[in-house]
Amino acid sequence: MLRKIAYSLKKGTEELNYGRPIIAGWAARALVDAAPNTSDLHILDPGCGHGTDLLNCRQAYSDLLEREDILAAPRLHLHGVENYPPYVEDCKQAGIHVESVDIERDPWPFADASMDVIICNQVLEHVKEVFWMFAEFSRILKTGGRLILGTPNLASFHNRMLLLFGQHPTAQQSFSAHVRSFTLPDQKTLAEKGGFFRFEKRAGSNFYPFPPFMSKPLAKVLPGMAWGLFTCYERTQNREPYLEYMAEELADLETPFYGSPQNPARKSYAQTLRTRKTTGPSGKASKRTGSSKKAARKKGGRK
Repeated sequence: MLRKIAYSLKKGTEELNYGRPIIAGWAARALVDAAPNTSDLHILDPGCGHGTDLLNCRQAYSDLLEREDILAAPRLHLHGVENYPPYVEDCKQAGIHVESVDIERDPWPFADASMDVIICNQVLEHVKEVFWMFAEFSRILKTGGRLILGTPNLASFHNRMLLLFGQHPTAQQSFSAHVRSFTLPDQKTLAEKGGFFRFEKRAGSNFYPFPPFMSKPLAKVLPGMAWGLFTCYERTQNREPYLEYMAEELADLETPFYGSPQNPARKSYAQTLRTRKTTGPSGKASKRTGSSKKAARKKGGRK
C-alpha cells in the first residue's frame, strides 16, 4: 500500500531521475574552459544508450559558446560505448562515434589522456567491475579533465522512509538490474581513492514521492535527499596505472574483482596497441628475425 501511494504521487517525474540538464551544464562548462588549450575537444559516454546525454552536451556547449560570445572554438567530438544494435544505429545517425566493447572487462579503445570530459550517467549502479571502470576513467581522461557521474542516491528521502517502515530501498533491490548503490560519502571514497580524482561539486535531481512542481525545488535545496546523485570530479596529475597503483588495497578484498591478483585484467589499450605491432592479424606472433630466433634457441624455446 505504501509503495502504491508513493508511485502515484511521483507520476510524471521519472525523466528528472536522469539529471540531464545538470550533466549537460557541467560538461559544457568544462569543455569551454578546456577550449583555449586544444584544437579539438572530445567527450565520452560509456553506456551511452541512444546518445541523449552526449547530444545534450553538444547543444549545451554550443549554447554556452553563444552566450559568452566565443566565435572561434574547438570542434567537439562525441564518443560513446554501446552494444545494443538499435542504440548503436541511433548514435551513428546522430554523428556519435560508437565503439562496442564490454566496459567491465575489455580495454576501451581510446588512447591514454584522450578525453576532455567523461560522463557516466545511470551506469555504475549496474556494474560489478567498478575498479576496471575507474581504471579506464583514469587512463583515458586528460589531467584536469572532468569525470561526471550520475547514480541513484541510496540516501534519498524516499529510500530513508522505506527503510523506516521496514521496506527495501529502491536504489538496490534483489530483483532488479542494480548491483551497487551509492551515497555521496561512499562515492567520494571510491572516486578519490588513490588520488586519481578530486571531488569538485554535487547536485541532486528529483525528489520522490513528490510531484514535479515540488520535486524540482526540493532537490535543489536538499540535494542529499534527492532521488539522483550527480557529482563532478577533476582528474589529478597522478598518471600511474590505476590497477597497479591500487593493487595492494585491491588484494585485501576477498571478492576476486576483475583486475585483482585473483582475477587479473587484460592488457590495457596501450599495451594492446604495442602487442598488435608484433602480432599478425590472427593474433599469432609474427615471424621473428634471424637474431631473435637465435636468442630464443639459447633460452630453449621451440621453433
